[in-house]
This record gives sequence, C-alpha cells and structure tokens, in this order.
Amino acid sequence: MFKKFFQRLKFKMMAKQLRRPSGMMGGKVGSMMNKANEFLYDFTLDVMQPANNDAILEIGFGNGKFFDKMFSKAEGVKITGLDFSETMLYAAKENNKEAVANGKLSLQFGSSDKLPFPDNSFDKIFCINVVYFWDEPIVHLKEMQRVLKPGGRFYATVRTKESMLKMPFTKYGFSFYESDNWKTFLNEAGLIFIEEKPVNEPVVEFEDNKISVQSLCVVAEKKL
Repeated sequence: MFKKFFQRLKFKMMAKQLRRPSGMMGGKVGSMMNKANEFLYDFTLDVMQPANNDAILEIGFGNGKFFDKMFSKAEGVKITGLDFSETMLYAAKENNKEAVANGKLSLQFGSSDKLPFPDNSFDKIFCINVVYFWDEPIVHLKEMQRVLKPGGRFYATVRTKESMLKMPFTKYGFSFYESDNWKTFLNEAGLIFIEEKPVNEPVVEFEDNKISVQSLCVVAEKKL
C-alpha cells in the first residue's frame, strides 16, 4: 500500500516538473529532457528545414542546449524562445550568453496561450513534447496563427498516445490528441493542416524498462 502511494507521489512530482521545471530538481529535469528530446529535435529540424534569414520561435526551449543546432542550419536565422519555466529561462540564458548578447537569440518567459509578440512576426514556430500540457489547445493554436507570417508554418512534435501511456507518469496532467483532433483544432484556429510525419525513436529506457516509442511531427500553415 505504502509502496504504491509513494510511487504515485513520485510520478505526480515528475509530471509536475515536466510541465514546469522549477528549483534544483528543475535543473536536473532540464538535463533529462535534453537526453530524451535530442533525437526529436534533430528530426524536427529536418522536417522544418530552416531557411536563411528565417525568424523562428521555439515554444518550450528548456535549458536551451540545442539552439546551436538551429543556427548551424542556415545563415542569418533569428531565434526567439518562450518558456513557462523561470528556472529554464535562467539556465538557457546562461547556456547561450553569446547568442543573446549579439542579438541572434531572444529568450522570454511566458505562456503560449498569450504570446507576447506582434502579429505576423515569425516564419516558423515549433515545439517539441509541449502540447500535452495545453488544456485548451485551440487557444494556443490561435496564438500561433496570429504571430505567424502569412504562409508561415507551425510544427508540433509529439509522441503518440500509445507510446506515452507506456510511461506511468503521463497519467498525471498529460493530454493526448489523435490525428483527427489535430485537424479539427488547426482548422478552428485558422491554420491549414499540411501533413503528419511519423518517426520511430531509438528505444527509450524508463526505470529499467526498454520502451519502443513512435513520434510524429504535425505541420500546419497560415493562409496567405
């Protein structure tokens, strides 16, 4: 009985930290997310194909360890990041002092349901393993639509519901959306569904268990 209670408590705390890393544990969670998300970051960049002089917004950048990957993809890229965790914002600024100082990178604290940016600001917006925490996805997607330039694209990379449910902490505060949900949400937000690109990740280890994981990148576009 007590073992199950403490196990549930551990999973609830893990889920809370993944939603919004904070404090000393938040720093450790940021490092853990780097290991868990690097494959998906590379995959998303391959799908997104940053172009020279793109203005790109990342939602939920964590500790910012992967911004250099984006800068290496194209010339003159200007990156903006928004994160809901002050702990991650501080870590990302520390990890990217030069890029912030020379104006290539701008990092802000905030939530994606109220983006602090003008209309028609970005060529591309992306997020990785973030949408599970959107309680009202259409509200967030409408904000993506607002700040994208006409013809700009939004990329959301997520693990499939079947894959996520293999991880016990996802029972606490995670939301999952199927393909049909995405198409409905995007349409209501004024975005055009373009495609869904699947990928099989390397085997993930969680508490000595090896888990096969499938992910996908949902791509949508703002009307011209």
